Parts: sequence; structure tokens; C-alpha cells
Amino acid sequence: MLVNFINISYCAMKLLTYQDEKFSSYRGKSAQEFRFSLSEEIRRRVFYTSFVKNIETNIKSSHIIKALKQLICLQGYHL
Repeated sequence: MLVNFINISYCAMKLLTYQDEKFSSYRGKSAQEFRFSLSEEIRRRVFYTSFVKNIETNIKSSHIIKALKQLICLQGYHL
């Protein structure tokens, strides 16, 4: 089963270069080079997504903290 899975994966890597024009530059290259390029792009996108998510969380947190401080001040407490 593992050998079949490896063969199917290899064929998919080779066929994808003909199915999608975005990957046409990999037609003459090995499946390993193509796999490496795909994994690099996936890593970049995962990093970017998590980076943006963390920034959004920090921005939201700073707004919430600011609002809570204003509420505390309005209720007569001093920070």
C-alpha cells in the first residue's frame, strides 16, 4: 500500500505541472524540486497567516484594554 501511495503521489506531482499553468515552470524539474518549492510556499503562507492573526489579536487586545481603562476611570477609580 505504501509503494502504491508513493507512486500516486509522484504521479500527482508530475501531472499537476500540466494541469495548472501556475506550475508549468516545474515541468522539466524533478518531483523533489517541485515538492520542495510547494512546501516552501506552504510554510510562507502559514507563517504569514499566523503572523497576521497574532497582530490582529494584539490590536484587538490593546483596544479592549484601553476600553476597560476608560470604564474604570469613569467609575471613579484611578489607575
